[in-house]
Amino acid sequence: MEFSFNTFYGFEKDLMAHPEMLIFAALLIPILLMLPIALVGWIFRKLKLNMYIINVLLYTLMFTFLLGILTIFVLYFITDKNGIKLMYCWLTVFAGMFFFCLMNEKTITKMFTDWSKIIEEKDKSRK
Repeated sequence: MEFSFNTFYGFEKDLMAHPEMLIFAALLIPILLMLPIALVGWIFRKLKLNMYIINVLLYTLMFTFLLGILTIFVLYFITDKNGIKLMYCWLTVFAGMFFFCLMNEKTITKMFTDWSKIIEEKDKSRK
């Protein structure tokens, strides 16, 4: 059995019939997965466990939400609206974001920490 880009684990008919369903999935999947992962992260933080993989997953979902939906919209409107190929493109963006966040977790965390300090300083200066 060879691999074909025209199959996707039994969802071929649904993805081909309703490729716009993928836009909603690209929006909802990262948001819905962020909630339980954030809860697990909160538990890890309370137990003083390592947050590295939790941070990587949260950053991956956040960046996939922001850039993955942009990618899906662009590809949806300029291509032949093939839902299977759009799904593979979204998964490629997701995998790329995961490896990017895996390699740059410390830098991204420092960036958010610095931003929160800047926001706090601006709030204090307004008062």
